[in-house]
Amino acid sequence: MNRQSHEPSDERTAGRLSSALRRAMQSAIAEGLSDPRVEGCLISVLNAVMSPDRSTVRFHISVLPGERGMLAIAALRHASGRLKAGMIKKIEIRRLPRLEFELDDSLKKQASLDAAMLAASQSRGEIPASDPAPEEHNQD
Repeated sequence: MNRQSHEPSDERTAGRLSSALRRAMQSAIAEGLSDPRVEGCLISVLNAVMSPDRSTVRFHISVLPGERGMLAIAALRHASGRLKAGMIKKIEIRRLPRLEFELDDSLKKQASLDAAMLAASQSRGEIPASDPAPEEHNQD
């Protein structure tokens, strides 16, 4: 029987591998990144996307504060060799793919959208301005 490259089992395997790589990268960043460009930054690995040939993995990175994002990406690229070494300790893989980093500001956009929605609800009088969160408003 001839196997196609996009069978569900292949996609599940790629998904599990991407998830394991994301966790390993987050751990490696937490344990081994001592670059002054990232001091005081919160770096989160949001996603890991493997290339179809599995030669490259692209990490979607969120950085707070947002204005230091490009500095953090530069620091991650500079430390990719050390990060790879840290990842190898966490995950069993024959050959670790090439690492790429991409700044992802989706969390920043989501926080901005949440704040705008809260402000709109408060301006319409749906939520009193003194309530810290909409969920607490309906509790009695």
